[in-house]
Amino acid sequence: MVNKMVNIIRKKLTERQKEVLKTVEGFVLEHGFSPTIRQLGEILNIANPSAVFKHILSLEKKGYLEKVKGEMRLTGLPAFLENQTRVPLVGLVPAGQPKEVFDVSGEVVKIPDWMVGRRKGNVFCVRVDGKSMVDAYIDDGDWVLVERTNSASSGEMVVTLLDDGSVTLKRLKIKGENVFLIPENPEFEPIKVKELKILGRVIGVLRKY
Repeated sequence: MVNKMVNIIRKKLTERQKEVLKTVEGFVLEHGFSPTIRQLGEILNIANPSAVFKHILSLEKKGYLEKVKGEMRLTGLPAFLENQTRVPLVGLVPAGQPKEVFDVSGEVVKIPDWMVGRRKGNVFCVRVDGKSMVDAYIDDGDWVLVERTNSASSGEMVVTLLDDGSVTLKRLKIKGENVFLIPENPEFEPIKVKELKILGRVIGVLRKY
């Protein structure tokens, strides 16, 4: 039975099936839940829901999807881990006391496409220096994926440039006209700022054990 399942999982996909599966994966990563047949058809520009349903059945038979209470679920690791995006590396970003360290290294790191999604070309990677974000599962030495943006919502984790030229990684908190950079470690104090420039928001964490 186990061997049979392995054989099913290893069955190759057609190009159209790859497209359907990648679309499902992208939708789940972006929204946190699977698309309906109709939503999937609209994204793939397939007008006939029956045609979409046939693709889903094929992916189920080959072991890439399963139905749980009527919802599509991905089985195992994403099918497109082999598709990678080159993301630029920049210098250390402190997760502790702000430091003046944010240099472009000229190096790149390869990241699975599914981690970048539609943000391709607008993401960079930084290594964290410090332990002020450990309760958010970001530890000293971790690599953090950051989406370039100059705005963020209260509650998001951001990389910011302070008015003194220093850079730090913290959680943004806005209370009325007051702006705070909040650590995720009780040993560190929040930073109240008058001015800051948001360089990007955190979208993922990479860790090597």
